Amino acid sequence: TAGKEKAFAAFDDPKGGFVDRDLYVFAMDFQGTMLAHGGNKSLIGKTMLGIKDNQGREFFKQFVETAKGPGKGWVDYNWVNPLTKKLQAKSSLIHRVDGDMLLGVGIYK
Repeated sequence: TAGKEKAFAAFDDPKGGFVDRDLYVFAMDFQGTMLAHGGNKSLIGKTMLGIKDNQGREFFKQFVETAKGPGKGWVDYNWVNPLTKKLQAKSSLIHRVDGDMLLGVGIYK
């Protein structure tokens, strides 16, 4: 647990090695609770599963399904870019870790 807490703190640190402009790491458990988010700390601790993008995609649910199923893969959706504050197309690479958690990092297109 101490290892996870340290990792989450590093992921959330805007001056750390896991945030670079509009690139950041996020972590979620399989219940959809955001554990770490380098782009928006206000999401940490919130359950995200019911959230849809402007196209109606339940992409947080897709994150969990990707992690549970193949264990890794890309998910496409629209999300607000933390630099421009504008809604943009985004693709995130999701990886299952520790059996019941996922890490993701995405690119804005």
